[in-house]
Amino acid sequence: MDESTLRPYRLAKELSQLFDLESEIDTVLSVSMYNLNQFMDAERSSIFIFDPMNQQLISFSSLDLAKQEVRMSKSTGISGWVFENRKPALVNNAYEDSRFYRGVDDMTGFRTRNLICTPLMDTRDHCLGTLQSLNKKSSEFTNEDLELLDLTARMVAVAINNSKRYNDIRITNDVRKKLIKKIMNNIDHLANKTSLS
Repeated sequence: MDESTLRPYRLAKELSQLFDLESEIDTVLSVSMYNLNQFMDAERSSIFIFDPMNQQLISFSSLDLAKQEVRMSKSTGISGWVFENRKPALVNNAYEDSRFYRGVDDMTGFRTRNLICTPLMDTRDHCLGTLQSLNKKSSEFTNEDLELLDLTARMVAVAINNSKRYNDIRITNDVRKKLIKKIMNNIDHLANKTSLS
């Protein structure tokens, strides 16, 4: 097989090893971004998660924004366009694209030349946010790169949903344990009260 055929399998293999239910989601996503950068030959990659309460996209995991959280309207920039339209975007001249939001570059001091962005869709067809890679080092982004990004986005969406479910189960179990403990304490208290009278 040629390299272009093996590339998606190699990335899937790397990422699938990270998706242990007990792994911290921040770690999984950060390592995913690192691997994505390597496979894309990109300078940076970011995940933006949708915050429904504030109607914003928030940088959740980004190697380039580790110290700086970015919040923007769900309709701002190429990420916003991808989120709202639930379609990927391949842009090889960012500053010439009317959808591009320069504010993030201004905030971070980074200059975006080109990018690919795809929606993070869950199994129920809800858009959780977007995944993007910026500035391909060797050339311009291609449709093959976009397919690889989409594969990564599917795996990241599964990891996010699994993490939410695992945390929900853990919280439910903790509440259940506390309730059982309280019931047992009440039974003990009643038993002691009855034996004293």
